[in-house]
Amino acid sequence: MLIAQVSDTHITSPGTLLAGRVDSRAQLARVVKRIEALDTRPDCLLLTGDLADRGTPEAYAALRRVLAPLAMPIYAIPGNHDLREPLRQAFLDCDWMPRAPGSRICYRVDLGALVLIALDSLIEAEDPGCLGAAQLDWLRARLDESSPRPVIVMVHHPPVDSGIAAMDAIRLQDADALGALIERHRNVERIVCGHLHRSMHLRWRGTVVSVPSSSTEQLQLAFDPAAPLGTIQEPAGFQLHYFSPSHGIITHAVLVGDYPGPFFSPLERLIRP
Repeated sequence: MLIAQVSDTHITSPGTLLAGRVDSRAQLARVVKRIEALDTRPDCLLLTGDLADRGTPEAYAALRRVLAPLAMPIYAIPGNHDLREPLRQAFLDCDWMPRAPGSRICYRVDLGALVLIALDSLIEAEDPGCLGAAQLDWLRARLDESSPRPVIVMVHHPPVDSGIAAMDAIRLQDADALGALIERHRNVERIVCGHLHRSMHLRWRGTVVSVPSSSTEQLQLAFDPAAPLGTIQEPAGFQLHYFSPSHGIITHAVLVGDYPGPFFSPLERLIRP
């Protein structure tokens, strides 16, 4: 099982640029091209929020057009830049999408030997995230019924600090309640998130939290608590999660760009005595 994860695409309406300077549609198209060039096609694609920069129907339509070349199932959740109902309408052709207007976009799907549980941490018009008591109860039931199968939980807002003060102030608000559930379910292999615009990984509550680079701009890495929130034109990226029953989930960070190589050396130069 090979799973691609793309996050924080921040697609804008056609004819506009992200922050007046970044063509987020072209950036995502380069990510799509890189995924298409992989020697093994992923079994599915996870989109971990901030899909549109302003939540307009036109931006979600543009997102679907850019992703159209990827002949694989796509699973999406909202981030703080999204709007729930336009996102719902944009993915209403997907059988995983909850139909009830106003309902959270949370769902459970089987991915072969894996279970994917998608959570909705969006508080519309606010930057921090929250799952809420009702969704946490729903998650508890889904985790119970999924045991002992390995589980991936995806949620836009990381439940952990990154060391970047401005982002840590707008992370998941009810992280402790989520962590209490995760600790009781040792079959949660990964929590995959977005929001941070930087690649980050750490152990938390008995599992691993993993965040990919954004497909657009990256966040400036600054650990000074007083540092302003800035972005930097580092390469776009995404993650590949390779699942092996014998090893669990192995995560690879993939940078997007035109780089020299690959270069192949004779086998005897690669094997050292």
